[in-house]
Amino acid sequence: MNIALIERKCVTLPMRGVLLAGLMACLPVLAKDSAIPMDEEEKQIATDCAALLDQANTRRAMHVVRVQLQAQGMKLVTQGCPFVRTGVGNMQQVLDVRVQVTDSDAAAQFVRGPLADGEEVDMGAVHLGMPGQVHQVHHVDQVQELGAAQQEEVSPDVLFNRQWLAGVMKARGLQTVQDHWWAFVPAATRN
Repeated sequence: MNIALIERKCVTLPMRGVLLAGLMACLPVLAKDSAIPMDEEEKQIATDCAALLDQANTRRAMHVVRVQLQAQGMKLVTQGCPFVRTGVGNMQQVLDVRVQVTDSDAAAQFVRGPLADGEEVDMGAVHLGMPGQVHQVHHVDQVQELGAAQQEEVSPDVLFNRQWLAGVMKARGLQTVQDHWWAFVPAATRN
């Protein structure tokens, strides 16, 4: 427990020397503070994601993933909950996540590529194209899937890291949205 936080929140306690009394008096304040994000951006993300996180135990699943990644020297960062195209005429709200390295030595046992503390795990670029859309060129034999055409050349490390993240999230009941490695939805609501 962070003693500096307790002191900052409890400066009005008459008996600062009695740590147990201070802890007991501050527990409601600490619990309240831990549920509220610290800055405006985090507050906005929490508001935008509230409905999605309340579906199918998603909030608990995300917490378990965060704990797991923390033990592996990484941190799950929720960028927001945008709506993305999941098919023709279909939009769905997704969890937009990235993974940040907190301990490169520990993280190296789970993910690949260049790892530096404070930097994101390399999973390649983010594309907002329509998944599985078919694009006709000039002839019937030149039909290409847009997702494959837009897919950038990625290294084996990037592919490995994407598959690793998908596996971690799937184990907690979250599935990737096709062609959006960074977008996850609760398995029960996947379109």
